[in-house]
Amino acid sequence: MLGIILTDFPFVNVRVDDFADNTSHAEVSMAVEYTLGGSGWIDMDLSSENAFSLTHDGGITWEPHFGDPGAACCDPVVRVWGNNVHLVWLGTYQTYYMGSSDGGSTWGSVKNAGGCSSTDHPWMAVRNDTVVIIYSNFCTSSTIYSAYSYDNGNTWSRSAVYPSGGVPMAANDDSLFYAVWWRSGGSCIYLYVSRSTNGATWSAATNAACMTPDISPNPYPVGYQPVGWGKGNIGIIYMAGSLTNLKVEFVKSNDGGATWSSPVRITTNPSSVAEYMPALAADPYGGLHAFWYDNSAGYAKWGLYYSYSTDGGSTWSSPIRVSDTLFPFVERSGCGGVGGVDYTNDCWPGHYIDAWADSNHVYVVWSDNRIVSGGRNYWHIWFAYAPIPYLRVSEKGYTTMEEDVKVYDVSGRMIAKGRESLNSLKKGVYIVVSGKKVEKIIRR
Repeated sequence: MLGIILTDFPFVNVRVDDFADNTSHAEVSMAVEYTLGGSGWIDMDLSSENAFSLTHDGGITWEPHFGDPGAACCDPVVRVWGNNVHLVWLGTYQTYYMGSSDGGSTWGSVKNAGGCSSTDHPWMAVRNDTVVIIYSNFCTSSTIYSAYSYDNGNTWSRSAVYPSGGVPMAANDDSLFYAVWWRSGGSCIYLYVSRSTNGATWSAATNAACMTPDISPNPYPVGYQPVGWGKGNIGIIYMAGSLTNLKVEFVKSNDGGATWSSPVRITTNPSSVAEYMPALAADPYGGLHAFWYDNSAGYAKWGLYYSYSTDGGSTWSSPIRVSDTLFPFVERSGCGGVGGVDYTNDCWPGHYIDAWADSNHVYVVWSDNRIVSGGRNYWHIWFAYAPIPYLRVSEKGYTTMEEDVKVYDVSGRMIAKGRESLNSLKKGVYIVVSGKKVEKIIRR
């Protein structure tokens, strides 16, 4: 199933799950790097287990799903690095891991990465051969834990990150891994961050943001997502405000999470518009890509929306709609709106959505209830991709570039510096960054 929105630039919508229309699926993650990618989600109506699917054409098509072996529900997370595909999930309260080094053709054995029979909400970050899983560990007095592997998930070690908190997530940049989690505190759910160079030793925690406590009714959405880029840069997108005025905000740190910026609103939506369950991605050039649900089209007319930033999150583009249709979301009959989200009556959109970007495209995966079967709306998994919007294609690229030029190959690896380096580029496609200017340069 393909659909295109005719907006400033097209997002192509693709249905990921291959289940019957009269079933529901949610709680979805994804990573795509060029052609190889994967997605994971919960099959809520049938076996109540996790399902995973791979793509080998950048998300244009998705292959038949496969399940995790013998461990039911929940929190499936997929990450990709090169030809390695990494899966982590929660099964009967244990944090399981399985990996492939050949793009998903064959898989290693399932590992109990968490080493504990009572864990929750694993999330994963990957750099080279190092895999770090941040999760809640209830087998010890230290709740926030790290499981880390230096050999692509073959062997695992574990260390404590912080003694209290929950709903953790993981991120990484080119030099650091980050653990992010929440702690309730009166009028806020505070977001805390710790950093590590290796996944084993963690810094003292810093308080990054104040998230609305109104997202905590069961089943709560995560309500936030971190992403790292470059060296020492991390941003967090999250839900602020209240149930009657939910708004997406962004904070960032440029010193590895030691200090944090003031919050920035992503949109100028009026208070009558609810913004819900955001996701955040960073491309190799430092561009940031934000996604969220909102009902700016009217009551029970929800869509997935998108905005991007080229200045590290200080300012954001005007939002456009990603989903190629609107859907009733949590305002369908019997759900009671955002404040009444629960597991019953197919009101549950999941705990999170996920976003990714490489040097050419930005990607997002989400669950929505656009599909009607037998007079009832069902949740299914959707994926969308689009070209990075601020990349301009140029045959020369000389006129717009200053002296602070950095040249990247299409994989996002910096290969040259300086404006003079543009004269010596061989035939090929390159990304050239100078200040806030980004161009895709073609040498023929």
